[in-house]
Amino acid sequence: MITVAEINDIDQLDNFRLAWHSLLGKTKGATFAHSPEWLEHYWEHFGQGLKLRVLLITLGNKVIGIVPLVVKPVSTKLGTMRVLTYPLDGWGAFYGQIGSNPAATMVTAMRHLHTSKRDWDLIDLRYIDQDGHDHKRTANALKSVGFQGSEAIWKQLPLVNTLDTNWTSYLASRSAETQHSIETAEQVISARGPVAFYRSQMEDPTAPDWNPRWDLWAEFEQMDFRFGNQTTIAGGHFSNQKKLAFLREIHGPAVRAGRARIDALFINNSLVACAYGLLHAAGIDYLALGRREDAPSESVTYLVARMIQQSIHDQEHSLNLTLLGTELAQMWKNEDRKSYRCSHFPVMAPFSQLLRINRWISQPPQKQKSPQIAVTKKPALNMASETNQEATIEITNEAPQDWSAENNSRPKGDRPGFRIVG
Repeated sequence: MITVAEINDIDQLDNFRLAWHSLLGKTKGATFAHSPEWLEHYWEHFGQGLKLRVLLITLGNKVIGIVPLVVKPVSTKLGTMRVLTYPLDGWGAFYGQIGSNPAATMVTAMRHLHTSKRDWDLIDLRYIDQDGHDHKRTANALKSVGFQGSEAIWKQLPLVNTLDTNWTSYLASRSAETQHSIETAEQVISARGPVAFYRSQMEDPTAPDWNPRWDLWAEFEQMDFRFGNQTTIAGGHFSNQKKLAFLREIHGPAVRAGRARIDALFINNSLVACAYGLLHAAGIDYLALGRREDAPSESVTYLVARMIQQSIHDQEHSLNLTLLGTELAQMWKNEDRKSYRCSHFPVMAPFSQLLRINRWISQPPQKQKSPQIAVTKKPALNMASETNQEATIEITNEAPQDWSAENNSRPKGDRPGFRIVG
């Protein structure tokens, strides 16, 4: 019989670590954010005011799937609501269930949520790879138990496809403005002295030259994390200091898992710019990019150009710069993907229903798609309609800093670490 074990205490995760890691190897689209180590550090740094709801789907005595969830206070146009969602918060592009049985896992998890006491005002599962690994399993799972399972685009993802191109073709596909920026950056940086681009080789902890490069972190944390008017650190509205502290904590386990990457630019043997990312099967998500305050702004352009060139040479799949800011990502992208959200608005939650109506009213009318002449292998998508649709998202803050402690769930001692539900 399939059962659900729900973990509400972060300290209980250690009891299921081996099973969790076993399932990670069978999960399509898995990233480091799917690991228990990620969740533990996420909870340590950003878990205040949140309630943990990790659903372990078991068959007999074996865990066959995991759905990590949190209930978090989220500011909307209609006030603060308790939202049941994934623990990602802008640190990645895609997220979902863990295990090799995605359909059964999601249906069982939704049935458990449907029959258990509701401690949320809205289900809002974001970062869904609906066009890729999910195949509408999440939406169908919600609908199968009586939830609405309404679908919408959550984020437009401008990516750099580095597998289906070469550097010459890629450079030729850039706008005249971008080509000029790259040329100017090369001239400015080269004039300052000997230049070196370094890419860490931390994928194999057993390799003789393996080095987690903690020596770079002290300088990296002191850098200027800005590009134009945008901050080049993922993770939402928290301070740079708090987000960098989180990245420092996950670097150790990410390195041991072979998932961490550091790209660095040196001039005259001195570090002037650095980018940090996490590897996965489909490419790499860059989470932070900075430059030394006295370094020219062109060092960012030069560094990104070398990152792309190296990834093309290494035949990697793609670079995701979206988490560093739309301005930077749009400058370099040659491919578009979408991540989706699936939401449920309970009938017995009036504010949730108002939010649903507001979202429906705000949706732009669907336009008939006119045929377009394909001029490239992967034509650019129409960005105008997607931008308008994304602007209707009502959620304004990922996790309000001023959420009072009195709104927290019951103290740890007043609830079991997990419960079994048939």
